[in-house]
Amino acid sequence: MGPAPSDRTKNDVFNWTSHLGTREEQISGPVVAGRIDPRTITLLLSPCGAQAMQILHIDCSPRPDGQSRIISAAIVTRLRALEPDAVIVRRDISALPMPDAPYAALLAHPDDVTPPAAQGSITLSETLIREIEAADILVLGTPVHNFTVPASLKSWLDHVVRVNRTVALSAQGKKGLLTDRPVLVGVAAGGIILGEDAQQPDFFAPYLRAVLGCIGLHDLHIVSVQGTAFCDASAKAAALKNALLTLSPVLSACTTSKSSREIPAPHV
Repeated sequence: MGPAPSDRTKNDVFNWTSHLGTREEQISGPVVAGRIDPRTITLLLSPCGAQAMQILHIDCSPRPDGQSRIISAAIVTRLRALEPDAVIVRRDISALPMPDAPYAALLAHPDDVTPPAAQGSITLSETLIREIEAADILVLGTPVHNFTVPASLKSWLDHVVRVNRTVALSAQGKKGLLTDRPVLVGVAAGGIILGEDAQQPDFFAPYLRAVLGCIGLHDLHIVSVQGTAFCDASAKAAALKNALLTLSPVLSACTTSKSSREIPAPHV
């Protein structure tokens, strides 16, 4: 289902798990932009030739058992209950590298630099952007670090916010080039950072809304479990259950009306 090992690059690693009814298949390994596309996986695994809903599930906590991973997994489980044939594309960005120098040059001079094929962060950026474009729904699990997003999520954002690819610049300001779709964010915070009971400044939600809105993703929904540093496992489970209840109408809306987006032709 993938390219020969000699065709792969170490600059990009995918970890996809697809679920169709009782069938489960996991694909894990390197990927070269243009050689493996999540849309191809969807078409191969969907029943009767119909394209199933695709969910991009992203986790960024450095802890394998982190609370944000539990929240995002619970959201995906709820979505699968509503959409059993959904294909889940799994992306763990906890060890995502920072953008490299050629990518920085591309951002500084987007009209002057022709990105070389299959090179470092440029290739990784293209792969991550295509994962978004192929998805009907994004599910993101993230902790709050030092009042805002963790470094791994910031690196992912730096790879997908790309001038002339996902955002256009003009005299009137920035315009997102991606078609909007639901983004469900599961947030874990050791303290109380969101809502009227917040005990510290919130640079998390405003920043995430602004940066995703910059590329065209405005349909953002945040479900949070906060104060995890001061409660036991049963309290965390109860908080998660209550948080998911508030998200139920959103989940139903997501699965009853798929995004009417146009998937662009692959970049080669």
